[in-house]
Amino acid sequence: MKLTFIHRPFNNSRSIAAVIVALSLSGCIRFDTRMQANGSFDYQDATLIEPYQTGKLSNDEARNTYVIPTLTDEQKMVGFAAGNVDVRPPTQLMAVLDGLILEKTEDGSTKIWFNAFNQQEDMQAKVWELLESYLAENNVDIAKKDKSLQQLETGIFSEKRVFGSYFNENTIIKESSYLFTIEKQQEGHSVALTVDALTYQESSDGKKLKINLVGSRKQDIELRFVNDLLAYAYHIKESDQLKQADTQPLAIKLGFDDNHQSTWIVDNEFLDTWRKLPALFTLLNFTIVEEDKNLGYFLLDYSQPDDSYWTENNLNHFELDNGEYFIQLGEVTGGTTSIAWLDEDKKPLPDQKITEIYLSITEQVRGVLLEKDKQTKEF
Repeated sequence: MKLTFIHRPFNNSRSIAAVIVALSLSGCIRFDTRMQANGSFDYQDATLIEPYQTGKLSNDEARNTYVIPTLTDEQKMVGFAAGNVDVRPPTQLMAVLDGLILEKTEDGSTKIWFNAFNQQEDMQAKVWELLESYLAENNVDIAKKDKSLQQLETGIFSEKRVFGSYFNENTIIKESSYLFTIEKQQEGHSVALTVDALTYQESSDGKKLKINLVGSRKQDIELRFVNDLLAYAYHIKESDQLKQADTQPLAIKLGFDDNHQSTWIVDNEFLDTWRKLPALFTLLNFTIVEEDKNLGYFLLDYSQPDDSYWTENNLNHFELDNGEYFIQLGEVTGGTTSIAWLDEDKKPLPDQKITEIYLSITEQVRGVLLEKDKQTKEF
Protein backbone atom coordinates (compact mmCIF):
# COMPACT_ATOMS: atom_id res chain seq x y z
CA MET A 1 0.00 0.00 0.00
CA LYS A 2 1.32 3.37 -0.98
CA LEU A 3 0.94 6.24 1.44
CA THR A 4 0.78 9.81 0.16
CA PHE A 5 1.64 12.69 2.48
CA ILE A 6 0.21 16.05 1.63
CA HIS A 7 2.18 19.02 2.97
CA ARG A 8 0.08 22.03 3.89
CA PRO A 9 2.09 25.15 4.63
CA PHE A 10 1.35 26.98 7.90
CA ASN A 11 -0.71 30.11 7.24
CA ASN A 12 1.22 32.56 9.40
CA SER A 13 -0.66 35.68 8.32
CA ARG A 14 -4.03 34.15 9.17
CA SER A 15 -2.91 33.31 12.71
CA ILE A 16 -1.53 36.79 13.24
CA ALA A 17 -4.79 38.30 12.03
CA ALA A 18 -6.74 36.14 14.48
CA VAL A 19 -4.56 37.31 17.36
CA ILE A 20 -5.05 40.98 16.39
CA VAL A 21 -8.83 40.52 16.19
CA ALA A 22 -8.89 38.85 19.61
CA LEU A 23 -6.84 41.64 21.15
CA SER A 24 -9.06 44.27 19.55
CA LEU A 25 -12.22 42.65 20.87
CA SER A 26 -10.78 42.35 24.38
CA GLY A 27 -9.76 46.00 24.20
CA CYS A 28 -13.33 47.09 23.44
CA ILE A 29 -14.56 46.21 26.92
CA ARG A 30 -15.81 49.41 28.52
CA PHE A 31 -14.63 50.88 31.80
CA ASP A 32 -17.73 49.99 33.81
CA THR A 33 -17.59 46.35 32.62
CA ARG A 34 -13.90 46.02 33.50
CA MET A 35 -14.64 47.11 37.04
CA GLN A 36 -17.19 44.34 37.59
CA ALA A 37 -16.25 41.08 39.26
CA ASN A 38 -16.99 38.80 36.31
CA GLY A 39 -18.75 40.19 33.28
CA SER A 40 -22.27 41.37 33.95
CA PHE A 41 -22.32 41.05 37.73
CA ASP A 42 -25.01 42.37 40.06
CA TYR A 43 -24.03 41.75 43.66
CA GLN A 44 -27.57 42.52 44.88
CA ASP A 45 -28.93 39.47 43.09
CA ALA A 46 -25.95 37.19 43.72
CA THR A 47 -26.25 34.06 45.85
CA LEU A 48 -23.67 31.65 47.15
CA ILE A 49 -23.70 28.34 45.28
CA GLU A 50 -22.68 26.31 48.31
CA PRO A 51 -22.55 27.13 52.02
CA TYR A 52 -19.07 27.66 53.37
CA GLN A 53 -17.95 24.51 55.21
CA THR A 54 -16.24 25.32 58.50
CA GLY A 55 -15.77 21.73 59.67
CA LYS A 56 -16.09 21.39 63.47
CA LEU A 57 -16.13 25.16 63.93
CA SER A 58 -19.22 27.32 64.09
CA ASN A 59 -21.37 27.64 60.97
CA ASP A 60 -22.66 31.10 61.90
CA GLU A 61 -21.21 32.57 58.69
CA ALA A 62 -22.79 29.94 56.39
CA ARG A 63 -25.60 31.48 54.32
CA ASN A 64 -26.85 31.36 50.78
CA THR A 65 -27.49 35.09 50.25
CA TYR A 66 -25.48 38.25 50.76
CA VAL A 67 -26.66 40.41 53.63
CA ILE A 68 -27.06 44.01 52.43
CA PRO A 69 -27.57 46.34 55.41
CA THR A 70 -30.35 48.90 55.23
CA LEU A 71 -29.10 52.40 54.51
CA THR A 72 -29.59 55.03 57.19
CA ASP A 73 -31.28 58.36 56.46
CA GLU A 74 -27.92 60.09 56.64
CA GLN A 75 -26.41 57.69 54.11
CA LYS A 76 -29.33 58.25 51.77
CA MET A 77 -28.91 62.02 52.13
CA VAL A 78 -25.22 61.75 51.15
CA GLY A 79 -26.29 59.91 48.02
CA PHE A 80 -25.48 56.30 48.78
CA ALA A 81 -27.57 53.72 46.98
CA ALA A 82 -27.24 49.97 46.87
CA GLY A 83 -26.44 50.03 43.15
CA ASN A 84 -24.43 53.28 43.17
CA VAL A 85 -21.72 53.11 45.83
CA ASP A 86 -18.45 55.03 45.60
CA VAL A 87 -15.98 52.26 46.40
CA ARG A 88 -12.93 54.56 46.44
CA PRO A 89 -11.17 54.53 49.83
CA PRO A 90 -11.27 57.66 52.01
CA THR A 91 -8.74 60.30 50.95
CA GLN A 92 -5.83 60.84 53.35
CA LEU A 93 -3.64 63.90 53.73
CA MET A 94 -0.35 63.37 51.89
CA ALA A 95 2.02 65.39 54.08
CA VAL A 96 4.87 65.78 51.59
CA LEU A 97 5.95 68.93 53.45
CA ASP A 98 7.05 68.88 57.07
CA GLY A 99 4.97 70.53 59.78
CA LEU A 100 1.50 69.93 58.26
CA ILE A 101 -1.44 69.19 60.56
CA LEU A 102 -5.01 68.29 59.58
CA GLU A 103 -7.56 69.73 62.01
CA LYS A 104 -11.13 68.48 62.39
CA THR A 105 -13.72 71.23 62.09
CA GLU A 106 -17.30 71.42 63.33
CA ASP A 107 -18.70 72.78 60.05
CA GLY A 108 -17.23 69.92 57.99
CA SER A 109 -14.70 72.04 56.09
CA THR A 110 -11.07 70.95 55.74
CA LYS A 111 -8.40 72.90 57.65
CA ILE A 112 -4.66 72.41 57.17
CA TRP A 113 -2.06 74.04 59.42
CA PHE A 114 1.33 75.12 58.01
CA ASN A 115 4.05 75.51 60.62
CA ALA A 116 7.09 77.76 60.06
CA PHE A 117 10.56 76.43 60.83
CA ASN A 118 12.13 79.88 60.51
CA GLN A 119 10.60 82.52 62.77
CA GLN A 120 11.56 85.23 60.26
CA GLU A 121 9.32 83.70 57.57
CA ASP A 122 5.97 85.30 56.77
CA MET A 123 3.96 82.09 56.48
CA GLN A 124 0.73 83.91 55.75
CA ALA A 125 2.26 85.54 52.67
CA LYS A 126 3.83 82.24 51.59
CA VAL A 127 0.51 80.36 51.76
CA TRP A 128 -1.25 83.15 49.82
CA GLU A 129 1.46 83.10 47.17
CA LEU A 130 1.31 79.29 46.90
CA LEU A 131 -2.48 79.26 46.54
CA GLU A 132 -2.62 82.00 43.90
CA SER A 133 0.28 80.47 41.97
CA TYR A 134 -1.41 77.05 41.90
CA LEU A 135 -4.71 78.52 40.70
CA ALA A 136 -2.94 80.50 37.96
CA GLU A 137 -1.00 77.39 36.89
CA ASN A 138 -4.32 75.57 36.37
CA ASN A 139 -6.09 78.53 34.70
CA VAL A 140 -8.64 78.89 37.51
CA ASP A 141 -10.38 82.26 37.70
CA ILE A 142 -10.65 84.11 41.02
CA ALA A 143 -14.32 85.06 41.54
CA LYS A 144 -13.84 87.01 44.79
CA LYS A 145 -10.88 88.07 46.88
CA ASP A 146 -11.02 89.84 50.23
CA LYS A 147 -7.66 90.41 51.91
CA SER A 148 -9.33 91.95 54.99
CA LEU A 149 -11.24 88.70 55.60
CA GLN A 150 -8.34 86.64 54.22
CA GLN A 151 -10.72 84.84 51.86
CA LEU A 152 -10.60 83.83 48.20
CA GLU A 153 -13.38 82.26 46.13
CA THR A 154 -12.64 80.52 42.84
CA GLY A 155 -14.50 80.14 39.60
CA ILE A 156 -14.86 76.69 38.05
CA PHE A 157 -11.82 74.44 38.40
CA SER A 158 -11.95 72.00 35.45
CA GLU A 159 -9.91 68.80 35.40
CA LYS A 160 -9.78 66.17 32.67
CA ARG A 161 -8.00 62.86 33.09
CA VAL A 162 -7.80 60.00 30.62
CA PHE A 163 -7.12 56.45 31.81
CA GLY A 164 -6.39 53.30 29.85
CA SER A 165 -5.02 52.84 26.33
CA TYR A 166 -6.23 53.48 22.79
CA PHE A 167 -8.60 50.48 22.69
CA ASN A 168 -9.73 50.81 26.28
CA GLU A 169 -9.96 54.47 27.26
CA ASN A 170 -11.88 56.12 30.06
CA THR A 171 -12.28 59.90 30.40
CA ILE A 172 -12.98 61.50 33.78
CA ILE A 173 -14.03 65.15 33.93
CA LYS A 174 -14.26 67.04 37.25
CA GLU A 175 -15.61 70.55 37.78
CA SER A 176 -15.47 72.25 41.17
CA SER A 177 -15.26 75.58 42.96
CA TYR A 178 -13.89 76.46 46.39
CA LEU A 179 -13.79 79.06 49.14
CA PHE A 180 -10.42 79.45 50.85
CA THR A 181 -9.81 81.15 54.18
CA ILE A 182 -6.37 81.84 55.63
CA GLU A 183 -6.04 82.14 59.39
CA LYS A 184 -2.93 83.17 61.29
CA GLN A 185 -2.34 81.88 64.80
CA GLN A 186 -2.29 84.73 67.33
CA GLU A 187 0.73 83.37 69.17
CA GLY A 188 3.33 81.59 67.08
CA HIS A 189 4.08 81.27 63.41
CA SER A 190 1.44 78.80 62.22
CA VAL A 191 -1.03 79.53 59.44
CA ALA A 192 -4.19 77.56 58.63
CA LEU A 193 -5.71 77.14 55.19
CA THR A 194 -9.41 76.23 55.27
CA VAL A 195 -10.79 74.63 52.10
CA ASP A 196 -14.56 74.65 51.61
CA ALA A 197 -15.86 72.96 48.43
CA LEU A 198 -18.81 75.02 47.13
CA THR A 199 -19.71 72.98 44.03
CA TYR A 200 -18.56 69.70 42.57
CA GLN A 201 -19.58 67.42 39.73
CA GLU A 202 -17.86 64.47 38.13
CA SER A 203 -18.57 62.49 34.97
CA SER A 204 -17.18 59.26 33.57
CA ASP A 205 -17.33 58.95 29.77
CA GLY A 206 -20.08 61.56 29.70
CA LYS A 207 -22.16 59.92 32.45
CA LYS A 208 -22.58 62.11 35.54
CA LEU A 209 -21.89 60.47 38.86
CA LYS A 210 -24.19 61.09 41.80
CA ILE A 211 -22.18 63.09 44.34
CA ASN A 212 -23.53 65.23 47.19
CA LEU A 213 -21.28 67.64 49.08
CA VAL A 214 -22.05 66.24 52.52
CA GLY A 215 -19.97 64.66 55.27
CA SER A 216 -16.98 62.49 54.40
CA ARG A 217 -17.72 62.75 50.66
CA LYS A 218 -17.19 66.51 50.83
CA GLN A 219 -14.00 66.22 52.86
CA ASP A 220 -12.57 63.66 50.40
CA ILE A 221 -12.99 66.20 47.58
CA GLU A 222 -11.36 68.95 49.64
CA LEU A 223 -8.46 66.72 50.67
CA ARG A 224 -7.83 65.75 47.05
CA PHE A 225 -7.43 69.45 46.27
CA VAL A 226 -5.09 69.93 49.24
CA ASN A 227 -2.94 66.96 48.16
CA ASP A 228 -2.63 68.36 44.62
CA LEU A 229 -1.72 71.77 46.08
CA LEU A 230 0.96 70.24 48.32
CA ALA A 231 2.38 68.18 45.43
CA TYR A 232 2.66 71.43 43.46
CA ALA A 233 4.43 73.14 46.39
CA TYR A 234 6.87 70.25 46.73
CA HIS A 235 7.63 70.30 42.99
CA ILE A 236 8.43 74.03 43.09
CA LYS A 237 10.68 73.63 46.14
CA GLU A 238 12.46 70.66 44.57
CA SER A 239 13.06 72.59 41.32
CA ASP A 240 14.40 75.63 43.17
CA GLN A 241 16.78 73.50 45.21
CA LEU A 242 18.06 71.70 42.11
CA LYS A 243 18.69 75.03 40.37
CA GLN A 244 20.57 76.23 43.43
CA ALA A 245 22.62 73.03 43.52
CA ASP A 246 23.46 73.37 39.82
CA THR A 247 25.17 76.71 40.50
CA GLN A 248 27.63 74.97 42.84
CA PRO A 249 30.90 73.60 41.38
CA LEU A 250 31.67 69.92 41.70
CA ALA A 251 33.46 68.97 44.92
CA ILE A 252 36.42 66.99 43.58
CA LYS A 253 39.36 65.38 45.36
CA LEU A 254 42.14 63.02 44.33
CA GLY A 255 41.77 59.32 45.09
CA PHE A 256 42.18 55.79 43.80
CA ASP A 257 39.85 53.31 42.09
CA ASP A 258 39.58 49.58 42.83
CA ASN A 259 42.68 48.94 40.68
CA HIS A 260 44.69 51.49 42.69
CA GLN A 261 44.84 53.84 39.69
CA SER A 262 44.77 57.58 40.36
CA THR A 263 41.31 59.05 39.82
CA TRP A 264 39.20 62.02 40.69
CA ILE A 265 36.58 61.37 43.36
CA VAL A 266 33.46 63.56 43.17
CA ASP A 267 31.36 63.96 46.30
CA ASN A 268 28.18 63.62 44.25
CA GLU A 269 26.03 60.89 42.73
CA PHE A 270 26.60 59.76 39.15
CA LEU A 271 23.69 61.61 37.50
CA ASP A 272 24.53 64.93 39.14
CA THR A 273 28.21 64.54 38.23
CA TRP A 274 27.35 63.62 34.63
CA ARG A 275 25.16 66.70 34.27
CA LYS A 276 27.83 69.12 35.52
CA LEU A 277 30.98 67.71 33.92
CA PRO A 278 30.51 69.27 30.44
CA ALA A 279 30.81 72.78 31.91
CA LEU A 280 34.03 71.75 33.67
CA PHE A 281 35.46 70.23 30.47
CA THR A 282 34.70 73.47 28.62
CA LEU A 283 36.48 75.45 31.33
CA LEU A 284 39.59 73.28 30.85
CA ASN A 285 39.43 73.83 27.05
CA PHE A 286 38.22 70.32 26.18
CA THR A 287 35.65 69.69 23.43
CA ILE A 288 33.19 66.80 23.76
CA VAL A 289 33.45 64.53 20.71
CA GLU A 290 31.22 61.69 21.92
CA GLU A 291 29.36 60.71 25.07
CA ASP A 292 27.38 57.70 26.33
CA LYS A 293 25.58 57.97 29.65
CA ASN A 294 24.71 54.24 29.76
CA LEU A 295 28.40 53.31 29.46
CA GLY A 296 29.43 56.31 31.55
CA TYR A 297 32.12 57.81 29.33
CA PHE A 298 33.05 61.01 27.47
CA LEU A 299 35.42 61.20 24.51
CA LEU A 300 37.16 64.59 24.62
CA ASP A 301 39.43 66.49 22.27
CA TYR A 302 42.04 68.78 23.84
CA SER A 303 43.78 71.78 22.30
CA GLN A 304 46.47 73.59 24.26
CA PRO A 305 45.31 77.21 24.81
CA ASP A 306 47.57 80.26 24.81
CA ASP A 307 49.18 81.54 27.99
CA SER A 308 46.58 84.24 28.59
CA TYR A 309 43.76 81.67 28.78
CA TRP A 310 44.85 80.33 32.16
CA THR A 311 44.96 83.73 33.83
CA GLU A 312 41.66 84.87 32.35
CA ASN A 313 39.89 81.78 33.72
CA ASN A 314 41.67 81.67 37.10
CA LEU A 315 43.24 78.32 36.26
CA ASN A 316 46.69 76.94 37.00
CA HIS A 317 48.63 76.04 33.86
CA PHE A 318 49.09 72.35 32.98
CA GLU A 319 50.76 70.65 30.02
CA LEU A 320 48.84 68.08 27.99
CA ASP A 321 49.39 66.89 24.41
CA ASN A 322 46.78 67.85 21.86
CA GLY A 323 44.54 64.90 21.05
CA GLU A 324 41.65 62.77 22.22
CA TYR A 325 41.10 61.48 25.75
CA PHE A 326 38.52 59.22 27.38
CA ILE A 327 36.85 60.09 30.67
CA GLN A 328 35.31 57.05 32.38
CA LEU A 329 32.82 57.55 35.23
CA GLY A 330 32.09 54.95 37.88
CA GLU A 331 29.73 54.76 40.85
CA VAL A 332 31.43 54.41 44.22
CA THR A 333 29.87 53.21 47.48
CA GLY A 334 28.44 56.07 49.51
CA GLY A 335 26.89 58.07 46.68
CA THR A 336 30.19 59.33 45.20
CA THR A 337 31.51 59.10 41.64
CA SER A 338 34.98 58.24 40.33
CA ILE A 339 36.47 59.86 37.21
CA ALA A 340 39.26 58.00 35.41
CA TRP A 341 41.44 59.79 32.81
CA LEU A 342 42.49 57.62 29.83
CA ASP A 343 44.39 58.32 26.63
CA GLU A 344 43.06 57.59 23.12
CA ASP A 345 44.06 53.93 23.52
CA LYS A 346 42.13 53.77 26.80
CA LYS A 347 45.28 53.48 28.88
CA PRO A 348 45.36 55.38 32.20
CA LEU A 349 47.18 58.70 32.16
CA PRO A 350 50.23 58.96 34.43
CA ASP A 351 49.42 59.80 38.05
CA GLN A 352 51.41 63.03 37.77
CA LYS A 353 49.37 64.23 34.77
CA ILE A 354 46.05 63.47 36.49
CA THR A 355 47.28 65.41 39.52
CA GLU A 356 48.36 68.39 37.38
CA ILE A 357 44.94 68.68 35.74
CA TYR A 358 43.32 68.44 39.17
CA LEU A 359 45.58 71.14 40.63
CA SER A 360 44.68 73.46 37.77
CA ILE A 361 41.09 73.69 39.04
CA THR A 362 41.65 73.25 42.76
CA GLU A 363 41.08 76.94 43.46
CA GLN A 364 37.75 76.65 41.64
CA VAL A 365 36.46 73.86 43.86
CA ARG A 366 38.38 74.11 47.13
CA GLY A 367 36.03 74.15 50.11
CA VAL A 368 32.94 73.69 47.96
CA LEU A 369 30.83 70.89 49.39
CA LEU A 370 27.38 70.33 47.95
CA GLU A 371 24.70 69.87 50.56
CA LYS A 372 23.44 66.35 50.96
CA ASP A 373 19.78 65.47 50.44
CA LYS A 374 18.76 68.64 48.62
CA GLN A 375 15.14 67.48 48.34
CA THR A 376 14.06 68.38 51.88
CA LYS A 377 10.40 68.44 52.80
CA GLU A 378 10.29 71.79 54.55
CA PHE A 379 7.92 74.42 53.08
